[in-house]
Amino acid sequence: MRRSASSFPAAQIPLGLESTADPASESALRAAYRRLELSRRLAFEEALSDPAYAIGIRNLAEATARRISREVRRRKAH
Repeated sequence: MRRSASSFPAAQIPLGLESTADPASESALRAAYRRLELSRRLAFEEALSDPAYAIGIRNLAEATARRISREVRRRKAH
């Protein structure tokens, strides 16, 4: 049984892969790249040009930025 195209929503559901912190700075991305020890296999530019590695690097940079931000807020509260 075929479904008609009109039964599907027109807009794509957002995947939530956009960065919420500011890990877009090159220094944050390079720090995440070093932490993942990818330099043994790929240069920084090669890793960011591969979609899978780029997602991993950006996710780690974002998680690190959130952790640092949380620690700074905690210190200011005390």
